[in-house]
Amino acid sequence: MILSYRRTILTITSLCLLLLAGSWGLYLQTQALLSRQMEHLAVQSLPSDGPTPTLTIQSSEAKGWPFGAWRRLHGVSFHTHLNGTDLAGATPILQLGGNWLDWAQALMTGTELPLHLPERTALRMVQGPDNWTLILDNARLHISKTSIPCPPTATCHGNSNMPLYRAHFRISDLQFASSRLPYSLTLLHSVGTIRFAPQSLSHADPALQNRALLSASLTARQLNYPAPLLHNFRIEQVHSLFALLPSTASPHVAAGLSATKPSTASPWPDIPLRLRLHELSAIIHPATGNRQKGPPPRLSLGGELYVPAFSGTLSVSLTNWQWPLEEFLQSTWFRQNIPPAMQVMLNNTMNSPRMMDLSTHPLMLSLPLDHGVPPGLSSERLHTLYDHFSRFTPRLR
Repeated sequence: MILSYRRTILTITSLCLLLLAGSWGLYLQTQALLSRQMEHLAVQSLPSDGPTPTLTIQSSEAKGWPFGAWRRLHGVSFHTHLNGTDLAGATPILQLGGNWLDWAQALMTGTELPLHLPERTALRMVQGPDNWTLILDNARLHISKTSIPCPPTATCHGNSNMPLYRAHFRISDLQFASSRLPYSLTLLHSVGTIRFAPQSLSHADPALQNRALLSASLTARQLNYPAPLLHNFRIEQVHSLFALLPSTASPHVAAGLSATKPSTASPWPDIPLRLRLHELSAIIHPATGNRQKGPPPRLSLGGELYVPAFSGTLSVSLTNWQWPLEEFLQSTWFRQNIPPAMQVMLNNTMNSPRMMDLSTHPLMLSLPLDHGVPPGLSSERLHTLYDHFSRFTPRLR
C-alpha cells in the first residue's frame, strides 16, 4: 500500500516537472518571438508625410512563466502626421502576448499577436480646429497580417500583393468624443473585427475604388449618451457594419450638395474617401413604468457618406413602433398638452384598418445630410433646437 502510494506521488511529481519544463521551453521560445516583435517595433517608422514621427517606450519587462509569456511595455506613446492630420496616442501599459489561453486563441483564430491594453488608452486625431478622440478601457486585440492580390490594372507601389491587417478586439468601454459633438458617446462591452488594407490615400487609384481601406463590424451591449433627451430611453444591442473606401470624386459634387455648401462651411480639405454604412442598428427601450406590449423598437441606419464632410444620404428604418406610439397616446403628458380634438383624431387614426395594415411594416425614410446635418441646418442651430425641444420631453406614465 505504501509502495503504491509512493509510486503515485512519484508519477504526479514527474508529470508536474515535465509540464514545468515544457512550459519553460515554450516560454523561452515565445519570449524570443516577442523580442523579434519588439525589435521590429523599435526600428520601424510610423507612416508619415510630414514631420518625423515619434514612438516612445519608457521601459519593458518580460513576464508570464509558468502561466504564459508576455512583454509589458510602460509609458507607450506615439505621434505622426498623415494627410494634414496629426495622429497621437498614449497608454500607461501595453502588453504584447498573454497567457497560454490567449496564445491558443491566437492560433485558433489564425492571428499572430495577442495584445492587451489593461488601462485607459487615448487615441486622438486633430486637423485644424477639429478633433476626434477615442478612449479605450481594458482592450484586448488579436492582430494578424496577410496579403491580398493586387488588381492587374492597379498601382500597388510596385508589388503584386497588398498587405492586409486584421484585428479581433474586445473592449470593456469605448468612448468617442469630437469637437463637433456636444456630448461623448460610450459603448459598453464592445466586440468585433477590423480589417485594414493600407493603400494610397492622397492619390486614389480608380482600380481600387471598390476595395475597402478599412472595414469593421462591431457589436456593443449598450450605448450611453448623457443627453437629457435620452434619459427616457435605453439604447442596447448596438450593431455596426461599415467600410471606408477611396474615391476620386469630389464629395460635394458626388453628394449633389455643392450648390448649398457655403464657402466657409468646413475647414477640412477634400480627402477622397467615402464611408459605406451597411448597417448601424440598435434596440431602443422606452423607460416607462408599464409593461411592454410587444418587442422593443429597433432603429436601423444605412447609406453612404463622403469623408470628412459627412455629406450624403442615409436611409432610416424603425420597426416595432406600434406599442410605444400607443403608450405615448395614453400618457399623461399627451392628455394634458394635446387639444382634445387632435387626441380623438390621432386615436381614431391608430385604430383605423389602414393603420392596422401598416402596423406590420417598418417606418422608413431617406435623409440627406450636409456636413452631418440635414440641409438648411447648421450644427449650432441644430443644437439650439435640441436644447429647446428637450425641455418638453414627454414623461410617459
